[in-house]
Amino acid sequence: MHRSEGYDQVRCLQCGAEISIARDRAYAVGEEDALCQGCAVNRGGAYDELHDKWVAPPELDGLPLSGPDGTWR
Repeated sequence: MHRSEGYDQVRCLQCGAEISIARDRAYAVGEEDALCQGCAVNRGGAYDELHDKWVAPPELDGLPLSGPDGTWR
């Protein structure tokens, strides 16, 4: 299932906080998965405030990522 364009709320894969991928500077890990900015930074990610983009990805090992068919891997 895909989020509608008007609804971009997801839960952080690590802490479970409800976040907006578009507004909260979350690190998107796919269409349905994301880390909040705090968890992404704690996992080694780096966000460039000036250019409003992630410049270093966080470590994703151990996270319950969903696969392309919606199943957890």
